[in-house]
Amino acid sequence: MVTGSRIKRINFEAPSPTVVISAEDIKLTGAQNVNDILTGMPQFSDGFDSASGNYSFGNSGLNILDLRNMGEERTLVLVNGKRPPSVSTDNQGLFADVGTIPASLIERVEVMTGGASAIYGSDAIAGVVNFILRKDFEGTKANAHLSGTQEGGHSTRSLSFTHGFNFDDDNGNFTVAVDYLSESALTQNDREKAYNYQRSVTNPNKADGQPSKIWVKNVSPIPWGVPETIFSVYNDDDGGYDWYDFDESTQDVALRARYKDMYDGWLVDAGNGYEGTRWGNIEDPFERINLFSSVNYQFDDFDMSFDVTLARTESNNVIDPPFKRAWMQVADVKELFDTPASITDNFQDTDWIGFHHTFHEVGGRKHKNVREFFSSSLTFSGVYNDEWFWDVNFSSGKSMNDLENKTQLRVDRLDSQLQVIGPCVEAGNCPSFSPFERQSQALTDYVIDAFVATTDSVNHAFTANLSGDLYELPAGVMQMSSGLEVRYEGIHFDPSELWSSGNLTSKKLPLDVSRNIKEAYVELLVPVISDMPFAELLEVEAAYRVADYSTNENRFESTKFAVNWSINEEVRLRSIFSQAVRAPQLYELYAGESVGYSTINDPCDESNIDGGPADGRRKANCALYGIPAGWNSNIKTTRGEVRNSGNADLQQEKANTLTVGFVYTPTSILEGLTLSVDFFDIKLKDKISEFDGEDVMENCVDLAANSIDNMFCNLVTRKDNGDVDYVRPLSLNFDQGRVRGTDFELYYSWDALSFDFKATRLYEDSTTTQDLAEGTAETNNEAGQLGRPKWASNLVTKYTLDDLTLSWTFKFKTSGRFDDDASENYRDSDTPSHSRIHNIRADYQLTDMASVYVGINNITDNNGGDHWTTSRGAYNGWAILGRSGYIGVNLDF
Repeated sequence: MVTGSRIKRINFEAPSPTVVISAEDIKLTGAQNVNDILTGMPQFSDGFDSASGNYSFGNSGLNILDLRNMGEERTLVLVNGKRPPSVSTDNQGLFADVGTIPASLIERVEVMTGGASAIYGSDAIAGVVNFILRKDFEGTKANAHLSGTQEGGHSTRSLSFTHGFNFDDDNGNFTVAVDYLSESALTQNDREKAYNYQRSVTNPNKADGQPSKIWVKNVSPIPWGVPETIFSVYNDDDGGYDWYDFDESTQDVALRARYKDMYDGWLVDAGNGYEGTRWGNIEDPFERINLFSSVNYQFDDFDMSFDVTLARTESNNVIDPPFKRAWMQVADVKELFDTPASITDNFQDTDWIGFHHTFHEVGGRKHKNVREFFSSSLTFSGVYNDEWFWDVNFSSGKSMNDLENKTQLRVDRLDSQLQVIGPCVEAGNCPSFSPFERQSQALTDYVIDAFVATTDSVNHAFTANLSGDLYELPAGVMQMSSGLEVRYEGIHFDPSELWSSGNLTSKKLPLDVSRNIKEAYVELLVPVISDMPFAELLEVEAAYRVADYSTNENRFESTKFAVNWSINEEVRLRSIFSQAVRAPQLYELYAGESVGYSTINDPCDESNIDGGPADGRRKANCALYGIPAGWNSNIKTTRGEVRNSGNADLQQEKANTLTVGFVYTPTSILEGLTLSVDFFDIKLKDKISEFDGEDVMENCVDLAANSIDNMFCNLVTRKDNGDVDYVRPLSLNFDQGRVRGTDFELYYSWDALSFDFKATRLYEDSTTTQDLAEGTAETNNEAGQLGRPKWASNLVTKYTLDDLTLSWTFKFKTSGRFDDDASENYRDSDTPSHSRIHNIRADYQLTDMASVYVGINNITDNNGGDHWTTSRGAYNGWAILGRSGYIGVNLDF
């Protein structure tokens, strides 16, 4: 069996380009997390890991793959050719978490790029990642591993133990494996080059010919995470807020930073600011334990395989403490609070003062994720009449996630003027509060609350496959495979009564949905020509799958057509054309309302009113709302409320995928060489895309002249005076996407020396969006932009001498502009240097049962912190870990 086909073959090379990563390849990386290994391959982008998850509270601890940068939801993950149960993300998406796969039992990983929905069903638009686990392990194997970084932070400790034995005259095998992995956090404080200390900011001294944005270092933010009492006062002359410190012991005020001396109104030179890296992780801490056991038995007429996986992961992230902001005039402050003389003497009653009270005593806003995962799989397989192979599989799994938050500020107990409100008013026992003093413990207990949100996901599946020989043709045997699959998937999200009440700064409603999926497929392999000049073997392959989802009215269809042409023993041409699909996820269809806040430019504001189509319809349509000329929107200086929810009318995404390539394996000169070159082209249509709050508001007033009667205006709620109350973003099957490029793979071995080179040249990574108002389409190709490298490659060189094995790995990714749509002189520096990572490793076999290894990764200290674009640590290839090393021991007996 090869990934991309259900037909069993002997000495057959499939037409689908498939990258194979062996257990030996995995070992050479020194990585203990499967996700870290794969995301370093040229075909993958970042996905979810400990670096990307920390910017989304519910995703810390997840390990989710992303092929071709097309989105995690378009990459299908399999284990032994079967879909593993899913885990949930913070938006209740369901994905395969590769962190639950027992790394010590991985025999190889097969990565097939390109659509494979006709064989495996929905989601296989960018490709398939198939983890093949060992089934016949004998003996005992143990590994202990330690790693650390030169600059400190993010150390790794792992232990694994695997034991297996045969029984009943080798008819049966029992295997058990335990993997433990612990990774400490890499905090902002661990790196002087962290993102919180460098930014691209508005040029305060911009003149003709100078960039609009400049790169500044050694800066610090005001006022986030401040452990002091501070406030700001509006400076009419400068047109912004100056920041002041308030000394509670002396009651004095001191100017901290003038608005005119700040960058973008919130960053100052580090000496004048606050500790910008006190809060926040670059990479989140992570702890995981996996337990896996399997029983395999060969009966007289069939084989049986049963396995169980248990996994528990714990991770958390932290950002600055909860805070409350308020703006009011000094006269109002004097009326509401016992105001110090230093305020009344230095500021006028008409001055606007802004308070930013941080509840730093409770610590940062920390979110803890605990996930428990269970899966089981029972497979019966056999051979009928020596020609037909069959298998039947029953699988079931459940994932349980607890998201714990202990430091949430209740907006129903402290209002916009810092007045204590809520149930204590009626009870007459409200704790006092003043912005000029630290709050009492009683107030903290009253306004800071905690909750635990739970998400349970369930998957059940039954699959049956049959493959074998149909007819003997002149060129060979026509083969067929067919099968059916029935799946159930469900998710239950309980955000807790507190989170769903609307009494916090955000709001989430429950989600409890499920669906049934029924699928059937057929696949044919037809030999057309064999043993002819220039055609040692020519085969064609076709497949068709139909799927019925209980959540959609129409059926989903997928097809595949492939050609495999062996010109001779050395040269083979291959090509696949497929039509792949992705069904909308349950959360995309039915997610309950969630309330948050985001920056939205109101098209009816005086600064935006002249935009939109050239006929001036925006201004006329805003007037239909009763908004006068020169109007200032209420969301001009603050974030607007958005209410997200699912769209039950979404349909499947569709993709046409094409791969064309050749494989060269010389049999005389350069024997031991394998070279493959494959061009790929993935065209995605009916892409599910979100119209965010600003898109919705603009389409409302730009869609038609003299009319605000459209679907987008129905999503905008304004008050009688024109102020924006809230906006509902909407997802639709609307955009298109395309990814084109060429994969190169070269492997050569000569005695004790081997070279393994993999590279990808990216030509296009684009999204095409429709401008409904103008009736035009715009394509934005981001190939070559930072994070979408035009060239990405891996070279692994290995040399073995008796008991010593040396390896050198070189990873390369071309850099690019942070935003290639910006003008060339918009920023003074928006392109970091190329990513060049050199890793070395030495393995030594001490005895027949023991070996040791040591490695150094990134020996040249290629550091993402050397540029503001990559100092966040979220770009694969530009992490700011710096130089790191590891050591380990293997026992095998």
